[in-house]
Amino acid sequence: MVSRLSTLESAAVFFSLPEATLRALARRLRRIKVSPGEMIVFQGEPGDTIFIVERGRCRMVIEKPPSIVTVALLSEGDFFGEGAALLNRPQQASVYAQTDGYLLALDRQALHTVMAGREHPALEELRLVADQRFRAFADTSVQATWGLLLNEATVVGVYSPKGGSGGTCISLNLVGALARRYPGQVLLLDLDFPYSHSALLAGLVPTSCLARMASVPQGSFEEVLLSAVLYHPGGPMILPGALRPEEADEITPELITRAISVLRKSFTYVVVDLGVTITDSTLALFDLTQHVVVVAAPELSAVKSAADAIDILGQLGTPTDRLSVVLNSRSFKPAVTKSAVERSLKREIDVQIQYDGSKPEQAAVDGVILSLTNPHSEMAKGCEVLAALLDSKHGKHRSPNPVAAPVEGGSVPAGVGAAE
Repeated sequence: MVSRLSTLESAAVFFSLPEATLRALARRLRRIKVSPGEMIVFQGEPGDTIFIVERGRCRMVIEKPPSIVTVALLSEGDFFGEGAALLNRPQQASVYAQTDGYLLALDRQALHTVMAGREHPALEELRLVADQRFRAFADTSVQATWGLLLNEATVVGVYSPKGGSGGTCISLNLVGALARRYPGQVLLLDLDFPYSHSALLAGLVPTSCLARMASVPQGSFEEVLLSAVLYHPGGPMILPGALRPEEADEITPELITRAISVLRKSFTYVVVDLGVTITDSTLALFDLTQHVVVVAAPELSAVKSAADAIDILGQLGTPTDRLSVVLNSRSFKPAVTKSAVERSLKREIDVQIQYDGSKPEQAAVDGVILSLTNPHSEMAKGCEVLAALLDSKHGKHRSPNPVAAPVEGGSVPAGVGAAE
């Protein structure tokens, strides 16, 4: 009883009820144990129960094929199901358990019995909360999928859960490979904090970045954002996330959402280098991506980190066909074989990049992108395979240019310029 009362007192709306009412509700609560991945309510089904999270975490998602949009992450004291229980609406979203935990279930009949009638002020407040949440989640799911409906840019997140696996190098070369197909229509958004070095590694000198757009008014945001994009003579575009480490704090989920909404209208592919850490901004980006590439090196610690990342992405609702794994061999004799990596990850490797000697490091020193200047390098060949994989899944409605010859020096292939 003490535990149930404590949970009710921490829940919005319920905490303001008199103690006698809280005790009466607590006596009617049913405790339900849940396990990771277990579905608690299913989108579209009827319901008559409010669930309060007593312990653990849950994820609320709205499924809009082909995407799944996470609209809320729930923890102790949060509740869901109120729309079905009080407004007789079908469940707006599906809810899954992310961890082991306990829920407290309060059905409609018990709620009305304790509240002594449908006009109780607390019931009215609950209905108001249910209606506000319904509208907010509907708006969120539409915003996250409108780009798909309008056939706008495909957003690809490149995530390297272990530093030193080559995530930034692969991001750059993937953008180069895609830009050979779509010159002037592919952008790399560098969110590898605290140091966003993609522009420098490509031989470009950045003068502005996304972090400095935080205070730009909405009316001029698009123009200012696109003016910060750097144009590489080989075809790809690069937008640095921050120029100084302290500027990374300016990158909020809201800023990322604003930026992606603009970039989707301006490019065919937006590749985002997500770096190695999962932050609030990274979580926001995962919901805006149509594909996630996980980069792993054949090393014990990197494979373990990749396995954890794939598990987290699954809990966040990333469909298996929208997730690719790249195995990047950084040494001549890998410590872990490909088959052993696949056993650890419990899935096949989609693309394997063979050891490329000192070419990636030398390319960084020279400020060139191998997929544009040396298509015979292992890095370039691997990223070309990855680009073809992405195009097979997301490029069906596009008309790519024939793959151009590698760019030598500073010549600019036809089509390079501001995206239409």
